[in-house]
Amino acid sequence: MKKLLSSILLLLSLCMGAQAQTEQAQPARYFIHLNNGQTIYTNKLKYKSPIFKQDYFLVDDTLRYSIQSVNLYQSDEGYFARVSYGSGLDSFAKRVSEGPRISKFYTSTYDYRPNYSPYGFGGYGYGYGAVPSRRRVYFFSKDNGPLIPLNYENLKESLADNASSMALLQRHKRERVISTIVSAVGVGVTAIGVLSSNVTTDVYGNSSAQINPAVYAGAGLIALPFVIKLFQKDKLTQAMEVYNYELKR
Repeated sequence: MKKLLSSILLLLSLCMGAQAQTEQAQPARYFIHLNNGQTIYTNKLKYKSPIFKQDYFLVDDTLRYSIQSVNLYQSDEGYFARVSYGSGLDSFAKRVSEGPRISKFYTSTYDYRPNYSPYGFGGYGYGYGAVPSRRRVYFFSKDNGPLIPLNYENLKESLADNASSMALLQRHKRERVISTIVSAVGVGVTAIGVLSSNVTTDVYGNSSAQINPAVYAGAGLIALPFVIKLFQKDKLTQAMEVYNYELKR
């Protein structure tokens, strides 16, 4: 009986040891990379935002690292790289596509457009207000370098060594010029139509408007570039994808 009990305890001890070795052998899922070049790997990474105190990253429920000290991090929400020197999570951009040389990132920002409602902001009283509008701002990184604003000029410089990518960038530039011209023509046609439209009032004081068809034609021209953009893939993104694809071949 004692031998059986000893055997069971030994077996349990071996199983627990094997499980511990297996857990230690598993690579950490998350990490933070500090400005000093140090990388801390962990399976527990949390973002803390205490009231009246600075935000920080909590590693393994014990170690604290200030937001300002972190340059890169990987969490359960994805991979993030610093885009500004702020002290909050909005200082980082999330990677949305990863390539062998070119990766794409984005961060969110808020714009505030004026609200000129006669009822004031929020619907009470008279006056002005500002309506927040959230939009994405895109960046790219070449060879794991710093984040660069994603636009035609920056990509033209970074992708200059790939002919296919440069051809797509030229198409983007040409289409942008055409869209600008079409929109300008649409504004002009709309203005002519508005000036040519008539509003008449009968003897009973009833008003009726005769809208010049040019108004509708101009509005259609203004909307045309936006409609086309909805059904076409962005040439800037295509240029980055082609750049990465041809490197894999």
